[in-house]
Amino acid sequence: MKASITDIIDTSKDLLVLGIFQEDEDMSYEFLNTLFAKELQEAIGLGMFKKTYGEVYPTKFAGLGYRRVLVLALGARDEMSLERVRRLMSKAVSYTKSYKFASFSTNILSLIENTGRFGSEELGRASAEGLLLSEYSFKKYMSIVPENLEKDIEAVTITWMKDKEGFLKGFEEGKIIAECTNFAKDLVNEPPMVMTPAYMEKIAEEIAENKNIKLRVLDKKDLEEKGFGAILGVSKGSEHAPKLLILEYHGSEEGPVTAIVGKGITFDTGGYNIKPTGSMETMKCDMGGAAAVLATIKAAAALGLKKKIIGVAPVCENAVSGSAYKPGDILLAYNKKSIEVTNTDAEGRLVLADALAYVEEKYKPDVIIDLATLTGACVVALGSQISGIVSTHKELQDALQKAGDISYDRVWPLPLLEEYKDSMKGTVSDLKNTAVNGYGAGSITAAVFLQNFVIQQKWAHIDIAGPAFLAEGRDYLQKGATGTGVRLLSYYFLRN
Repeated sequence: MKASITDIIDTSKDLLVLGIFQEDEDMSYEFLNTLFAKELQEAIGLGMFKKTYGEVYPTKFAGLGYRRVLVLALGARDEMSLERVRRLMSKAVSYTKSYKFASFSTNILSLIENTGRFGSEELGRASAEGLLLSEYSFKKYMSIVPENLEKDIEAVTITWMKDKEGFLKGFEEGKIIAECTNFAKDLVNEPPMVMTPAYMEKIAEEIAENKNIKLRVLDKKDLEEKGFGAILGVSKGSEHAPKLLILEYHGSEEGPVTAIVGKGITFDTGGYNIKPTGSMETMKCDMGGAAAVLATIKAAAALGLKKKIIGVAPVCENAVSGSAYKPGDILLAYNKKSIEVTNTDAEGRLVLADALAYVEEKYKPDVIIDLATLTGACVVALGSQISGIVSTHKELQDALQKAGDISYDRVWPLPLLEEYKDSMKGTVSDLKNTAVNGYGAGSITAAVFLQNFVIQQKWAHIDIAGPAFLAEGRDYLQKGATGTGVRLLSYYFLRN
């Protein structure tokens, strides 16, 4: 999608998308065309169109030189937000595609710029995200593509912006972030027969073609030699060998080192604690954390961030077979702590345990952030709109929460309670991988378990189980993978 800015109405586009604030006069578009302004005024007077946020007035009015005109209600000026910008762009995309048009022109962003509520760069970022995230579709396996997915939007013209340079700079950043979010969606939406640990390694190799990225891979033999007992235990039932993928992004050799670690279970049957029908079908999404890590490293390089980031993805499959690990097994993690397996479906925390302990010992990062589709308990607590965050460091937690609020890839803090530590202690081992029945607080006890593998005090654990994979689409997010975590981390690194 190509974006351009002009100071004139660009009638070469198929659709004109106009905005109107709640406070604007009904005849505010008389300067464009009196007949059009009167039509809009009449529609408002008859109640066919309201100026409350999100309302839409489509018209075939031909006097402006476009095939169609669409008026979007922007709501009250003081209620405008960057998320509303994304959603308004999503509406424009949706209507453009519904008409099977290839382009549109809009003045909405200049109207929002004139409110003075946002800087030009952040407005550019949000608009690009709204446009490109809305355009996403996963259609590679379709023999017959639905009409609304057949044609991509080729061009958008944005009229009357004051700070063109700042807006376009932000737009290019937003475009990169959105494209990398869509890249993560592609990885998660792939069927598990394709998205194996070996395939993820291939993807990592492609990312590492960037001169500032170095790839290190620990294969099964390496994992055995180095003592990654938790990852090896989880992967025992699968014919696909486990891997630890490490992408080192060297945007700078100075400043703090941040490690981002993502759970990469390429398919999760639950193991011998097998998932029931209705819970297993979407478990290709259980590598959403790893996908977010790979996509964030890709975004960091494309954005040219002056950072040093270590991206780590422990990838394997949790399958059922005669050789699969069993409840009651005791695994020896990388940091030499023993773990009794009390539930084979609590495998994500096991692979993260090894990865966290290793990355801390090997790279000595200043900050560690992990992401995982970890617990159903977090979905129960927070639903599908927001991720949970547990952190040992208030400043880090606040920075991530702020990045989430701005990007709308949001997180909500959960307490890391000292009282829950005993719930994860073993009776025949150092630890067990699930708490005693009746404890509840499953997302918190999972984080308490992970804390045993992190010495670093600046650590945050983000449970993305709720928003990572949607049963139904909403706004600019489609059914299926959402790329949760990519915008959050990208904004975090842009701001910190």
